[in-house]
Amino acid sequence: MKKVFVLFALILFGSALYAQDIITKTDGTDIQAKVTEVGDSQVTYKKYSNLEGPTYKINISDILMITYQNGEREMYNGNNDNKESSLPYGMMTYNSWSGKISVDGVTIENEMLNRYLTTEDLALFKVGKTMSTVGGIIGIVGAIPFGYGVGYLLGWAIGGGGTPATDTYANALNAAKIMAIVGGVTFGAGLAIVFTGEGKVKKVVNSYNSRLSYTPTLHIGATPNGVGLAFVF
Repeated sequence: MKKVFVLFALILFGSALYAQDIITKTDGTDIQAKVTEVGDSQVTYKKYSNLEGPTYKINISDILMITYQNGEREMYNGNNDNKESSLPYGMMTYNSWSGKISVDGVTIENEMLNRYLTTEDLALFKVGKTMSTVGGIIGIVGAIPFGYGVGYLLGWAIGGGGTPATDTYANALNAAKIMAIVGGVTFGAGLAIVFTGEGKVKKVVNSYNSRLSYTPTLHIGATPNGVGLAFVF
């Protein structure tokens, strides 16, 4: 929950306690504001750094969510002018086994992720999922010759090893070594691609979750009660 604690006042007006609304846009940027009106298609607000200044408007289609000064949050649909009150809201998690993303324990289909993710994060998510799929295929392709080659070499070693008795056996042994090496490299490359892709997806999830709780930031300047120094949570 967002809270504001005034540490001390500067020079002019003594202590200054303030709170602000946070408008999170679909591109991931935040606007520190005082929301004055929420309409059907636009939100009207004043910049918190200049409450006596001009009034601004922003289309609801450009808003991901609004976090009000009392901690209440409203989630908005980033693609149209209607609020999606039925969408789950909360911590986002990722199940690497199933490849599914959940919000507040509810599985979110990929086509609905644009309601939660910024344009950049959505693109990164798609890249990550593609890499995971391609890496998995490469890994499987490499695992087959790797497994066969290693199995053949193990059989040879268990059988006592030594110099092959015939050219045919020698050729088969060399082929097994090549399959084990090439297959192992391919399998390892596939795993590396999978892990890289999974890392990108987790980065997207962390990016979303980071917007649910705000890191304390130092604010110096005008407040409704004067000039003050405060931490914003």
